[in-house]
Amino acid sequence: MTKKRTPALRKKQDYQDRYIIRMQGGKAGLVEATSKMDIHEFRVFMAMLTMVLPDDDDFAEYEIRTQDIIKLYSLSDDGRYYEAIRDAAERLFNKRFVIYEKKEDGEIYKTTIHLIDETSEPVKKSEKNRIRLKFNPKLKPYLLELQREYLTIDIRNIANVQSPTSVKMYLILKHQFNLGNRRARYSVARLREILAIQDNEYPMYGNFKQKILQKTINDFEKYTDLVVTQLEEEKVGRAVDAVIFHLEEKKAPKQLEQISKKLTRQVIKSTNGSIVVASRTQDFIEEITPSEVIESTLIQTEERISTLDQLYENVRRFRIAKNTLKKWLDGYSEEQVKRSIDYVIEKIDKGEKIKSVGGYIFNRIKDADWGNEVVPKELKVKPKGPSPIEIQKANQLQNELEKLKVDLQKEYFQERLGLVQTLVQDEQTLIAQLMIQLKNDNETESPNILAELAQANYQLYPELDNVQEFLVNFDKGGIFQGYMFEKVEKLYPTKFAKIREDFQAKALANGLNANTFF
Repeated sequence: MTKKRTPALRKKQDYQDRYIIRMQGGKAGLVEATSKMDIHEFRVFMAMLTMVLPDDDDFAEYEIRTQDIIKLYSLSDDGRYYEAIRDAAERLFNKRFVIYEKKEDGEIYKTTIHLIDETSEPVKKSEKNRIRLKFNPKLKPYLLELQREYLTIDIRNIANVQSPTSVKMYLILKHQFNLGNRRARYSVARLREILAIQDNEYPMYGNFKQKILQKTINDFEKYTDLVVTQLEEEKVGRAVDAVIFHLEEKKAPKQLEQISKKLTRQVIKSTNGSIVVASRTQDFIEEITPSEVIESTLIQTEERISTLDQLYENVRRFRIAKNTLKKWLDGYSEEQVKRSIDYVIEKIDKGEKIKSVGGYIFNRIKDADWGNEVVPKELKVKPKGPSPIEIQKANQLQNELEKLKVDLQKEYFQERLGLVQTLVQDEQTLIAQLMIQLKNDNETESPNILAELAQANYQLYPELDNVQEFLVNFDKGGIFQGYMFEKVEKLYPTKFAKIREDFQAKALANGLNANTFF
């Protein structure tokens, strides 16, 4: 197939419905290259990647407007992002990737490649809401003509993630998951290297786990299509040397929202290896490659496919086409389609003769208020109280609130845990003060049972300093952790009150009664 020449300029406004990005994976690829960006820089970078097409033979100059980023990530269009996005685009000029790769002499080299080759912005003040950027040509092997082990993702699956380290961890672990690795192992040192975390940042593993790993796990659970079901720790002696992420896939809320709003594109012509498709929800026709068609199917969830197949097995004996069933699912709720099919099949199984089964089912689907009895429409009395659909929605909302409540409880605990760990490391006399308090509580005439158990559970580690020894015991949880939580909170009530107030505000903002669990 003859490659199409890449145009000199591409504008994101002409590619608003493209969300797929690709980059070279592996240890010598961009996925695991050492890099550091803030969340706005990541968003601009990924917006540029959405304009790099599989058949490109070179990089174009990419024009991005602030409103393009706001639309792409569904950000609030209230003016606060405009300056941040524009500044982030300019900062990309100084960003770089550090890649470790084997050269022709067989030796491993540390290669540093700047991300952006040039930036251009209009001089006219009224036009400063847009900027043009061009990738460094040295990035071609990592973004163009990708043949093997490359990562393909839909950026809508990370649109709501606010932490840049969580975004980077998503790229790393999603690539491993796509390769079939459900247990992805990384040394702590390697993760710190990839994430460009300096030696003086989170020097203790407990802090690194809390601020980076646990934050990543929480963000995955809330916002993405990937979930870490278990974080397994490997130790050398008593120190954590490596971690193993146990991975599973799920439906991302953002992905599901987009699926519900957009219909899949329809192939209308194929010529010379290219496929021309038309969107049924957008007024455009575009020419894409077969690989892009494959990429576009990534947004279709496995559950929707399995539901279609399952329902088809139930109705195929009535000569109802699979395409007809799909149209029903596109136009009506899955619950309404299922309920209508089950209702009609039950009537047939009881011996009732129905001339046109497909038509009868469709009439049931269209009539959202039908009951279990055959009642003429003009005589039908709508039931008092909520409908089955309303009940289902109410139950779903309640389940979501319960899950949110549990998530907030976990975050609240982790935030308080991190505060204790930070205070212990920053306040030099705090550990001595706490351990003296523990000793005194045990030497009174009527010792506190909690203090007795806390002291009994404390384990000495001669090879560790006082801070490390304390944190190892504290991180194990249990009685000692509970005792120290109480003592530290009494010493720093304002700091703990601030965390509590922040989470109470989060709870109230989401319709929860904060006082029931804080």
